[in-house]
Amino acid sequence: MKTAQRLLAVLLLLTSINITAQTQDRVIQLKKVPHGWDNRNFGVCWYNEKEILNIGSYTFCSPGTVLDVRMSPAGTTFAALYLKGKGREVSVFSYSDGRTKHTFRLTDKPTAIAFTANARQLCIGDAGRNIQVFNTSDYSLVKTLPVAVAPKKIALSYNGYFIAVSDEQILYILNFETGKVRKVLEIESSVNHIAFSPDNAKMAVLTEQGKLHMYETKTFAQTETYEGMLDARECLFHPEGKYIAIITATDRIAILNMKNPTEDRQYIDASGVGIRHLGYARTAKGLINLVYNAGSNMVFHPIEDLVPDYQHLVALEVEEKMDEWLKQMPGESLEDYHLRVNEETRAAQYALFENEVATSMAGDRVQQADVSFGSYNQEQNMLEVNFDNMPPIFLEVPQEDVAEFSKPEKLTFENSVYSVTEDDNFELLYTEVTNTETGKKYVFDNLEKQSLDYLSAGDNFVPLDLIQQSSMEEVKLQEIREEVVTAAKEASLISEHTHIDVRTKVEASTNADGEKIMNYAVEFNYDVEQEFSAQEDFGPGKYVIAQSQSAMAMLRIVQNAFANEFKQYIRPGKKVILQVTGSADAAPINRKIPYAEEYGAFNEALVYDKGELTTLTVSSATGITSNEQLAFLRAMGVKDYVGKNITELQSMQTEYDCYINVSNERGAEFRRIGIKFVFVDAF
Repeated sequence: MKTAQRLLAVLLLLTSINITAQTQDRVIQLKKVPHGWDNRNFGVCWYNEKEILNIGSYTFCSPGTVLDVRMSPAGTTFAALYLKGKGREVSVFSYSDGRTKHTFRLTDKPTAIAFTANARQLCIGDAGRNIQVFNTSDYSLVKTLPVAVAPKKIALSYNGYFIAVSDEQILYILNFETGKVRKVLEIESSVNHIAFSPDNAKMAVLTEQGKLHMYETKTFAQTETYEGMLDARECLFHPEGKYIAIITATDRIAILNMKNPTEDRQYIDASGVGIRHLGYARTAKGLINLVYNAGSNMVFHPIEDLVPDYQHLVALEVEEKMDEWLKQMPGESLEDYHLRVNEETRAAQYALFENEVATSMAGDRVQQADVSFGSYNQEQNMLEVNFDNMPPIFLEVPQEDVAEFSKPEKLTFENSVYSVTEDDNFELLYTEVTNTETGKKYVFDNLEKQSLDYLSAGDNFVPLDLIQQSSMEEVKLQEIREEVVTAAKEASLISEHTHIDVRTKVEASTNADGEKIMNYAVEFNYDVEQEFSAQEDFGPGKYVIAQSQSAMAMLRIVQNAFANEFKQYIRPGKKVILQVTGSADAAPINRKIPYAEEYGAFNEALVYDKGELTTLTVSSATGITSNEQLAFLRAMGVKDYVGKNITELQSMQTEYDCYINVSNERGAEFRRIGIKFVFVDAF
């Protein structure tokens, strides 16, 4: 795109934005009605007839009559399926300038396209009843998955376990890695859309009859069916998984709370017609917009008023607290540890943490409620107390006291304890109620209500012996850490101002065949006190691992651990995921830093920047001009060190993910590296 054309596209975009007073929607006027589109956050790629355009209505390219467009999850390319002459073609184009990056030479007519969630592969379904899988780095063919239909719809799970394909009423779910058929589903009418939930636990199927079928992904058994979806054109799970949005008509979107579908359904009525697609865009502050087109308007609709997923939030915080509680404490003997941590105490502690977290999250809910009285059970002396924001409670009140309960506003509630219900609402488990007119106190106590059997049956349950094993190994790793750190201090490489941290965790998971497995995660990080960072860690503009004595000390601990404690997890053919992290501060780079390609040249390498997938290019020709590149090269230094010094991994199926973090602040304390190993199905 030429400079003048770029400026014109930006001006068109800016002048077309309209903020409505009521909804604060951001509305962008496109020059035509999209026949289809896709987005990656606020980057939008849409098409009309033979044109593919960006959100500023600048034409990327005109390859032929466009049938479908899919943006790479990394946001830097898009794939298009289009008619060319009498045939069909699939090409990948650059999102920055529309340049053709690759056109696939296919034997059979392509019918559907989809990227994997990690952007590393592009899947092309064809009339020969195959799914061809290509690398996005060099567009080489990785594998061919035979299917029993010519796919019209393709959907992939976010974890890369499953690929679902359908023609009309038959839906095939395959193990994406092996091609093995997991399930064949016969649907009552044509499949309009397939979507997986962000946690990969659910699959949604929309049908022509206006039904939304929900399946769990362990066995792909059907769990719910929601009717009344009308046109049922497309659906999309909310990024947090509790809600699902459905295009129910050309001018209406329904947003359904799957945990409370009868009472929590919201609707968006579009000002135009022809809604064709749904997407989400996350702002820099983490706020989520639902993206849709209404005729030629592209609408970014804030959806901040949805009820949070309290069950998920409580579970996350409880898990974090339990991780710490389950570890052997400094100075705690093995005998004392086993007395403190056993199956009985573990269950009781989990319940305590759960009530503690839920109560903190509920806030002053009972104080904010409108209170009223319901019926009175004379046999059990139970008075029903109703709240407009929670389920009722039942107070044990003697019959002679019932007449004194005439004014709900005269009740006070103290020392309340809450839990979260199955439909994701708060409820009272315990409260002390005082009638201020009489001074009498009554106690509602339902703390023993919940059976703790679910702890051993739940998906996230980890056997206690594995947790104890992990805790013991963390103690040994801490001993290795002390040995390496002491040696580095004696050699004056680092001082007591460098702190290296090692953490272990056993994580329950499920494999692509629906079987429960246990993963073993080990994370290494370090910190250097601010005034000593410049001497013991990376200097400004430095990225070579050997230039940071703190980083080298941490990596020597990793190397030592593989020679000792990790031996039992080194199994040929087993999978291990390495998450390497590089960080940088906000110091500006005023002059290009030379890069000698110590770690190679990188062209659009996939990285996660503050959790968002993107690409990054750096070579000797480009040099280093951004802090993102510096952070990336520090991470690549970790990968290089591991590849050269930890040869045990060569026999395993090793997968690398790169993460970068650039701080908004300046300072050597923000120039760091880290590494996490996840041994998949370790036990």
